[in-house]
Amino acid sequence: MTENIQEEIEDKIIDCINFGVAGRLIIFKPEKNNIGADLAVERRGKYKEEGIYLKINSLITSSGLKEHSDNFVKDFLQENFPADQNFYLLFVPFDEVSQKINDYIWLMPSLYFRDAAEVIKLPDGKNLLRFKASLNFEKKDEYSKFITSTKGLGKLILSALENNGKFDFKENNGRSTLNLDSLKEFLRQARKNTYAASATSVDNPRLLSSTQLEFQKGDYFYRDIYFSGDKKFIGQEIVYQESKPVWAMNYIGDQIGKTETKFLKESLSKLSEKCRFGEVCEYKKRDFKYQDQGQGNFVDFFGKEEIFTEGKSIYKLNYQGGLL
Repeated sequence: MTENIQEEIEDKIIDCINFGVAGRLIIFKPEKNNIGADLAVERRGKYKEEGIYLKINSLITSSGLKEHSDNFVKDFLQENFPADQNFYLLFVPFDEVSQKINDYIWLMPSLYFRDAAEVIKLPDGKNLLRFKASLNFEKKDEYSKFITSTKGLGKLILSALENNGKFDFKENNGRSTLNLDSLKEFLRQARKNTYAASATSVDNPRLLSSTQLEFQKGDYFYRDIYFSGDKKFIGQEIVYQESKPVWAMNYIGDQIGKTETKFLKESLSKLSEKCRFGEVCEYKKRDFKYQDQGQGNFVDFFGKEEIFTEGKSIYKLNYQGGLL
C-alpha cells in the first residue's frame, strides 16, 4: 500500500468520526506515541481526559465489496504487539475503484485481540497474531460483535469517551450483535440447571417421545431435546437470542446405568466451563474418570467425552456444534 492511499484512508476515517457528532470530538494524528497509533480522539474541552488511540489496518480491493468473497487477513508480530486499554484496532476495507471505505468496518480493543487472535507459529520460533474475517459481513464469527457502521463510528467513540472508555456495540452496526462471553456463560448455567441437575422435562414436548429441557435468562433461551433408546441416546441443544437461534450442538452417546449417569451429571456440573465446548478436561472420583477430548473453540468445535472405570471405557458421547 502506498503512503498516499494510507493517508487518504486516514482522512476518510476522520470524516467518518466527525459525522454526526457536531464538533464534539477532536481527531488528530499523534506526533509521538509508543503504540503505533495513526489517530487519537478526544472530547473537545476535556483536555485532562484520557483519549482513544486508533491503529488503521487497511485492505485494498479493486472491485465492489458486495461481490467480494475473500477474507480480510492481517498479521501482527506477537512479541511487538502493543496492547493497551485505550488502544483500538480499526480494520478497514477500501475499494480502490470507487475510492470508498466499506459501510461496515471492525473496531476492536487491542487487549481483546491480543488474547483472542489466532496464533500462527513461524519457522524461526516467533509467533504472529492473525486477524481473519470474511468480507461478507452477514457471516457470524468471533469478531462480529466489533463490526460497526462507518456512519455510526463517531457516535460510538463519543459514547465510549463519555462512559470512561466503555464501548457499547449493541445495535450500532444495524444488525443484532452477539456477545460470546455472555452467551457461553448463559449456556454453562443452562446446562448446570437442566440435565446436570436432573431437571424435569417440559410437558408436551415438541417432538413425540422426546425429553425436552428448557432454561431462560434475560434475552437467551435454551432448549435441549433428546431421544433415548435401549443402547443410544441422541439429541440437540439450541440457544436462542430474542427468539433467533444463534448457537447449537448435536450429540449421540451410549446408554449407561444409574450410578454412571449420576457420575456423568456430576462431571458435567463440575466442568461446566470447559466440557462440550471443544476443550480438553477431565474429572475423577473413586473408580470413575470422566474425560473430554475436544477440538476447536466455542464458535466451531467437535469432540468426544468418555467415562472410564479401571482403565476401561464404559461410555462415550460424540458432539459437534458452534455458532449458527
